Amino acid sequence: MNDAELLAEIERLARNEGFEVAGAIPLSLMDDQRLDRWLEQGFAGEMAYMAKYRDQRCEPEKHFPPFQSVVSFILPYDTTEPSSASEIGNIARYALGDDYHEVIKKRLFRVLDSLKLADPTIEARACVDTAPILEKVAAERSGVGWQGKHSNIIREGRGSWFFLAEILINRNLETKESSTNRCGICDDCIQACPTGAITSPYVVDSRLCIYYLTIELRGLIPRELRSMIGNRIFGCDDCQEVCPWNRLAALPALEEFVPRDGLRSTTLSQWMDQDIESWRLTFRRSAVKRTKFHGFKRNVAVAMGNHKSPSNLPSIRRALGVEPALVRAHLIWALRKMGCQESLELLSQWRKKECDAMVLAEFHGDLDSPLESR
Repeated sequence: MNDAELLAEIERLARNEGFEVAGAIPLSLMDDQRLDRWLEQGFAGEMAYMAKYRDQRCEPEKHFPPFQSVVSFILPYDTTEPSSASEIGNIARYALGDDYHEVIKKRLFRVLDSLKLADPTIEARACVDTAPILEKVAAERSGVGWQGKHSNIIREGRGSWFFLAEILINRNLETKESSTNRCGICDDCIQACPTGAITSPYVVDSRLCIYYLTIELRGLIPRELRSMIGNRIFGCDDCQEVCPWNRLAALPALEEFVPRDGLRSTTLSQWMDQDIESWRLTFRRSAVKRTKFHGFKRNVAVAMGNHKSPSNLPSIRRALGVEPALVRAHLIWALRKMGCQESLELLSQWRKKECDAMVLAEFHGDLDSPLESR
């Protein structure tokens, strides 16, 4: 097969697996300086792996032999609306079904197997977002879509409710179409961001992003940001929900991405009362497991504080007796945030028992400190 025939065959095989679009670009055209500027500003927060694998991301042609090109795909996920009830913990749409890493790789592996049967000289590697590849750069420069002001890739007629996936291959492939940025003067995503994480068009300070705070961050969520998180317990979709291009998108999702039972109806108290075995069963083969059990409970505690309902007090009382300091610290904040007679009484009772310095610090200080410049 010549290059054009190979790319057409890759796209045919990918579409059979549910993927849409196949844009290709040589690895030699992947150099991008925006990552360096982003890292220099400290926007990666605790995501040290972004700097650790900087060279692979910015100079992939030197670090991924024998591969010469990257082929990008999109795979839509379910767009079920979140519950409007504040007592329901909101999980980002992409994580409502099965773990996309497993789903995507399984399907890409089948594409690769078929390619190698057709041509044994082909060498290829399947990638999802765990590989050190600037996948948004690859998608944009190969014509898959343009990078919106919220930093996600948008495709006309498809919006941004999709995953990106890639194949590295030992062929020099390139699509000729390019993406035109069609965000125009719209800045709805910037205005909608609860924490102001989109510091300028196309630039996101991860340290302020609710995705980072509820998933990537392992320790205390900064006190000044907790009230802005609302009832979001895993990720955030706000910037995509307001995007006009998503109002025009109609994307059928794979069966694996259909929301699991209960994820749009479980209350904050029910989440807090789950033991680790029940939680593992609920999120078996789910992307939600990335936040870890106690990170998830931390997020629920913050949502309880924002909900301010005394109905959560029995659950909080039980959790204070069994959860580690990380979770207890946020539960103390939640009790202070409620500010009702019952929560203040529980605070007083627990203050006599608590010994951990991190938790004790939550009994003092401003509940909503001004957001400091970073």
